[in-house]
Amino acid sequence: MCSVLEYLSLDDSSQEKWTFYYFLLSWGAELGNGMIQTITGPMQPYLAYNLDTNTSTINLVWTLGFIGFLIGSVLTSSIFTKHLYTGKRKLILMFFILLMTGLSTLAIPFADNLPFLLFVRFLQFLGYGIFLTGDSIMIVFTLGPEKSRPFINALHFFISIGFLLGTFIVQPFIPEVRDKVCRSNTGTLANQTLEAQTPILPEDFTNSSDSVDAIKLSDVVAEDPNLNVIDTVMGLQSIAWPFIISAAWCMLVSFGFLFLAFSGLQMPQYYDENTNTKHKPESRQKLKGVRRNMFLGLIILFFALSGAVIRVFQSMSTTFALCGPLELDAHRAALTDSFYSCGMCLGRLASIALATRFLPSTLLCGSTVFCLTASILLLALAPHFYISLYLGEAVMGFFVSWQFGTGFSWTSYHMNITGFLSSIFFIGLGIGSLSSPPLAGYLFTINPMSVLYLVTAMVFVQAITVLSLRIISRQDKKPEHTCQEIEKL
Repeated sequence: MCSVLEYLSLDDSSQEKWTFYYFLLSWGAELGNGMIQTITGPMQPYLAYNLDTNTSTINLVWTLGFIGFLIGSVLTSSIFTKHLYTGKRKLILMFFILLMTGLSTLAIPFADNLPFLLFVRFLQFLGYGIFLTGDSIMIVFTLGPEKSRPFINALHFFISIGFLLGTFIVQPFIPEVRDKVCRSNTGTLANQTLEAQTPILPEDFTNSSDSVDAIKLSDVVAEDPNLNVIDTVMGLQSIAWPFIISAAWCMLVSFGFLFLAFSGLQMPQYYDENTNTKHKPESRQKLKGVRRNMFLGLIILFFALSGAVIRVFQSMSTTFALCGPLELDAHRAALTDSFYSCGMCLGRLASIALATRFLPSTLLCGSTVFCLTASILLLALAPHFYISLYLGEAVMGFFVSWQFGTGFSWTSYHMNITGFLSSIFFIGLGIGSLSSPPLAGYLFTINPMSVLYLVTAMVFVQAITVLSLRIISRQDKKPEHTCQEIEKL
């Protein structure tokens, strides 16, 4: 606590306590938000199996989810500082939203049809979008654009801890039904194993216009009474328990915001109600006119590509390892998410320290170069060696993890982002996140390797985007300053 408060240099003891408790709650809540996202990826093939649908269709949970995320982010950026002008109101909103996120997560494994599953997923990510946007605004609003840099990265570090914990939570509850689930999710394995695992069909049926891939799994293997059964734990399907655990965490943490709202502690405030600085402005380079608009357009594209890459791995890692060229068993396939999330966790931990020593533009350039290298290595080696898949995803996760927090800080250096402008990050992130999983799922049903080609292409475009952003922002006369340089002025 002392090191955090010494860095913040807050004079008022009430503000110090508020800041300390807020960060504890914020990090706990974002850990929960990370868990609810990552558990969906490994459990996705089994949700599809329960609903008798395929990979490209079940990936719509990401599309509907991030439509909700976009709506929540835009709404929050419009009202959070303009209408919720007291700390109490902001905290009460965050309590209700996190509680709603937990309840919607709880409903996901019990959805008995696809429309209801998509609806609760929409509500889940509506809450996630509102909370993440509000949390990010709150940090910059209370600390300012310079001091908030490591704390923005810390926020995303705890999301990545949630990613990692989620992969461990799902491991004990994963059913060992690889062939059955893969045949339900895609026609790729169906063609390879159909002769060994399905009854001989009448000739007139096989010559009909209906393809074998379109046959319902329950019809093809009706003779096997255990095929449609996923193990139960305490009377519930095993795949429901990761959702129950993460939902309970979110609901528990939500009440902390309610208690803090009525604690009587004072919230620190860097900006006034009209988002004008109350303190001496920190050294910043403001972009104006055409260059400002170009920067905003490119940063939206950058975040769209970043979100797209992250969601492809979150939605398809287990499916690729399970049903792709490696054909790993269920538990080894789920480890791909563990390696990826571990890489993200370590990367965001490293970025907290790096954010105080390097410029955001420098960190972002380094991130894209290493991501491009990792994507090429995955393309070359991952189809042949499972160790290469594990390590490649860990490296990709490590370097892609810097991108959101660093891009957020880079933009806050050039313009005030505590008002409506804060939504640009989440609009870009949401657009990429809602579009890439269905596209990746569709390409996977054609050829599993298409997923890795898609990732490589997106990272290549992202690298060009970052280069363009750097050229635009470097045209200013004054150089950017690190936190240490600012303190010496």
